[in-house]
Amino acid sequence: MYVFTPPPSKSLTNRALILAALAEGKSVIENFADCDDTKLMVKALRKLGIKIIKKNNVVEVIGLAGSFSRTGLTISCGNAGTTFRFLTALLALNNGTITLDGSKRMRQRPIGNLVKSLKQAGIRITSNKNFPPLKIYKSKVIGGRISINSSESSQFLSALLMILPFMRKNTEIHVEGELVSKPYVDMTLEMQKQFGVNVRNIEYKKFVLAEKNFYGATKITIEPDASSASYFFATAAVAKKKITIHGLTKESNQADIKFIGVLKRMGCKIEIRNSEIVLTGKRLKGISIDLNSSPDIVQTLAVTACFAKGKTKIRNVANLRLKETDRLKALSTELRKIGAYVNETEDGLEITPGKLRAAEISTYNDHRMAMSFAIAKLVNPKIKILNKNCVKKSFPNFWNEFSNMKRIYKL
Repeated sequence: MYVFTPPPSKSLTNRALILAALAEGKSVIENFADCDDTKLMVKALRKLGIKIIKKNNVVEVIGLAGSFSRTGLTISCGNAGTTFRFLTALLALNNGTITLDGSKRMRQRPIGNLVKSLKQAGIRITSNKNFPPLKIYKSKVIGGRISINSSESSQFLSALLMILPFMRKNTEIHVEGELVSKPYVDMTLEMQKQFGVNVRNIEYKKFVLAEKNFYGATKITIEPDASSASYFFATAAVAKKKITIHGLTKESNQADIKFIGVLKRMGCKIEIRNSEIVLTGKRLKGISIDLNSSPDIVQTLAVTACFAKGKTKIRNVANLRLKETDRLKALSTELRKIGAYVNETEDGLEITPGKLRAAEISTYNDHRMAMSFAIAKLVNPKIKILNKNCVKKSFPNFWNEFSNMKRIYKL
């Protein structure tokens, strides 16, 4: 049996960094996720004058209570969507003018809905026709009634929620249309509580401060990443092996903890213990599932579906077209290369297994493409994954851990 503790969650770590920067005094982040996305966040916050001290996997952040005063800077976020969206809102508090930019792909990812909402709050901000780069000017964060369309990304809403205590007026954030990835909003609200701010969630349609509080410095431990665990759960499922994942429970508010339930529906045996989850792989069957709340496990499930009996249908994940790449198009293209029959729909995929064959897999500089197709490579070692190092975005040690599991399973 393979026993594995996933790396810390980068989603939780980036939220903790923003909130620690917005708090007053020294916050301590334990079990810090040290990956490309969090490194970009640390670099950006340091440019804003935040003192950040890293000691192995513990980070101390000296927050400035939302008082930033830098001007004339350009901050690059690479292809880190969470970093870009969260900083867009945080920079509204800055006493100066800053340009926020990113990679070629980031300049193709829409940001207009968040820009529109920040303008409603009184922020002077310009974009390139609703895409990056952005220029954010010295403004008064007035607040009031703000509407936000988060159908493209829940990160737009999370970004607004984190600066809510700094609005001068009593503020209500109203959600327009469908809110995707709701568990990620829950993750933001829970972490805000840990820093001393309680936001009322009224049926995911309206958000208001329960009371006027500011963030206080705190000590926080980042839990292991459920998204990273998904690749190892899936590999054990496909290989019909047993795996124990330490540090995660079904009570986790991470969206991708849902994957254990997905694999259970497909036929796996799941045992839930106090601080670990044990999966035993069994013969897999295809399922039909709505993954709007957990889009980051779509790639893992799509590759797993190639080893199940029957068709798997994944629906209601149109926002995947706006990620590091168009993930639905990328998946349909690469799955066909390894022999699967794929019907790409507007908002999902239908996957029927075929005879697995060797191929060169393009990753589109998308970490989740590389880690998902590692599952297929385990079954057919002749599958070659290009640009393997893109996993550094979230899981720098992925290939070492994957080799470890392969060795223990004697595959």
